[in-house]
Amino acid sequence: MNSMATVTKTLRRPEVRIAERAGFCYGVRLAIDKAKHARDEGKEVTTLGQLVHNPGIKADLSDRGIRTADLADQVEGGTLVIRAHGVPKGEFEQVKGKDDLEVIDATCTWVLQSQKAARELAEAGYTVCIIGHEDHPEVKGVRSYAGEKHVVVDDMDRSTWERVPRTKKIGVLSQSTILPQKLEEFAAFCLRRAHDLRVVNTVCPVTLTRQDDSVALARDVDAMVVVGGKNSSNTKELAVKCREIQPETVHVADADELIAEHADWLRDKPRIGITGGTSTPEVDLEEVRDRIYELAAA
Repeated sequence: MNSMATVTKTLRRPEVRIAERAGFCYGVRLAIDKAKHARDEGKEVTTLGQLVHNPGIKADLSDRGIRTADLADQVEGGTLVIRAHGVPKGEFEQVKGKDDLEVIDATCTWVLQSQKAARELAEAGYTVCIIGHEDHPEVKGVRSYAGEKHVVVDDMDRSTWERVPRTKKIGVLSQSTILPQKLEEFAAFCLRRAHDLRVVNTVCPVTLTRQDDSVALARDVDAMVVVGGKNSSNTKELAVKCREIQPETVHVADADELIAEHADWLRDKPRIGITGGTSTPEVDLEEVRDRIYELAAA
């Protein structure tokens, strides 16, 4: 008598954990809430630059009728929301001077402190050296307060550090979302080029706690998924930091990209961690988690 044994392969449901402190930072959330509130009041709302890099949130704001202008010259009348990154000094003064325009300043308090520090260092005769990304809106805003004697260097490209002059007084600032280790390295570099060095720690504490939580999670899982816009500086920095601890790290914009491009990679990972940048809402992180569970059950 012949018998046939049926073997069924059971896929084990992975353990998926979201970093304890992930999702929107306070500054981004406040800017979005202010824009939505103004629109709910029936106002014609425009933002000066994108409030957030997240595609889903941008689509939601557009669906609500909230427009985006890239330049101050493009805004005429209505209500203008200044994003958390802030804007250059000249643009801010330009829009504030328009009588037919209500300006809601949602610049993050940490960015405002960076702008203030840049102005005070410049007034005190320091050459202001900013480490960050030259084309980032926050850096564009901060450098506008730094006077004529200032330089911007890239935290990911040490060759740009040679822009720092050898001079008597150097003041160091950073983009709020860079890794604190980069600020420390740059400050040590500047120490060899100045007699009088002043370093102002302008790294956002939310960035620090987010990185700490994500790194702790990366040490305890078999793979990390970092969720956020591909042009989000802080999300890219977070992915770099996680990858240093856990080489099995991917950076995706959303759940659709994760499943479309990394489904096979996910299947053999029993413990998966999820985190996101400051412009990534909690709902996006939860959707990634749910889609991983669905993949395991398929």
